[in-house]
Amino acid sequence: MKKIMITFGSIIAVVILAIISISINQHTLESSTKGEWKEHLHITATAYNNGKNDADGISLVLYHYSIPDKKISELLRIPVDPGYPVAFADLPNDKVYFSDSASGDDVDNLYEYNLKTKEKKQLTFGKFLFNDLFVIDNKVITNVAPQFATVTQPAIFDQTTKEFTYLNPNDDDTWCFSLSYNYATKKLLSLTASDSEMRTPKVTEVTHIRPKTLYLMDSDFGNYQPIYHTDEFEIRLTRQLDANRILMTYDPFMGSPKPRTLKMLYIDSQKVEDFDIPGIKEVKSFYPRANAEGLFILGRDTNNQYGLFYYDMVTKNLSNVFENYPLPKDQYSLVDFVYSME
Repeated sequence: MKKIMITFGSIIAVVILAIISISINQHTLESSTKGEWKEHLHITATAYNNGKNDADGISLVLYHYSIPDKKISELLRIPVDPGYPVAFADLPNDKVYFSDSASGDDVDNLYEYNLKTKEKKQLTFGKFLFNDLFVIDNKVITNVAPQFATVTQPAIFDQTTKEFTYLNPNDDDTWCFSLSYNYATKKLLSLTASDSEMRTPKVTEVTHIRPKTLYLMDSDFGNYQPIYHTDEFEIRLTRQLDANRILMTYDPFMGSPKPRTLKMLYIDSQKVEDFDIPGIKEVKSFYPRANAEGLFILGRDTNNQYGLFYYDMVTKNLSNVFENYPLPKDQYSLVDFVYSME
């Protein structure tokens, strides 16, 4: 597959298509949720094995938060030594997929834990670096770099062959910094940057901003289309709010001391504006609900408290997800979380 070239004309073409599709996609969530779909958060955390420090290692802790019930439960606690911990619960199949390092050398493999049999199974036997991980329509989708690769990129893990199908296996220049799925639009959103471009003197010595391009695509990586490009500010994470709106983290430049905030992109007009969340000082990670009426934020509130919060975009109310569930004393960190509907 040849490397996809980004042109202004191609982005405009996709914008026009996006305008046409907005009215169609507005009905997607309603038709998709007439069954027994429920909303969930998969919250990845780590805990000290000895309860006080990492001298005896750490454990991966995966919390499940039922959004309609507003209840938190601990799904999995297992000793790990990953380069970077990612985890996701395939709830219909009673399985948890997670990253871990068998050798402790900062390279990971993909593992499966059966919640019924309590069996842990190693699925890959290479050297990988995982970032995003989730399951869509029984497909394990991840953002991963294999051994000797420069960049992470979207990939689908085949549970039969135990192999990854990459978005573009011949492209070792395009980083995927953020990969997420929207259950209303049925689209994956990828935030990308060129490795060679971000190492140029212009970026490393002058702007300290890595030019980024956002792509939308189907869950099988089809219809891979650019929707926005900028070199005016730094972006770390992106999420699709609805058919026409994208939320993005904002930093003036790499290494900025200012707290990270959010911006809103309107695909049809390419307009970008600040998106302030009353009560939130800094955003580390975030996910909107599929109905586009609420937003979960991992970050710091204006009291400098780090945690997981929910912002109701209709009532403008901010609440703490863990308010009625005190974290255990052996808790080391809240790493990240993923939103899903199942």
